Amino acid sequence: MKVIFHPEFPDDQRKYQAGYAEISAGLATRFRQEIDEAIEAIKASPSGAGHFVHTGSVVVPEFRRRNLEAFPFFVLYGWTGELLIFGSIIPTRSDPLNWLTRFPER
Repeated sequence: MKVIFHPEFPDDQRKYQAGYAEISAGLATRFRQEIDEAIEAIKASPSGAGHFVHTGSVVVPEFRRRNLEAFPFFVLYGWTGELLIFGSIIPTRSDPLNWLTRFPER
């Protein structure tokens, strides 16, 4: 399985982590750990680690979201069976369909 991250994925993580760091260094560390744990769970079981997001895409037939446990965010990823694409870290109040532009169309 090939794993790729959208170029803006690390920026998303740093941006939201910095917001938590303004509150508490420990909170920022916990946020980072939870992101890392979500990524590892997704890598271990891409088809079972998150909730299915129906898009009708032929190119990336499975988009999923993995909710973080203690923070109001989720990881949006695509799974083709051979390719795992991490697209973004998204606040739960946001519609994941708005973020699909981060995934390849061909």
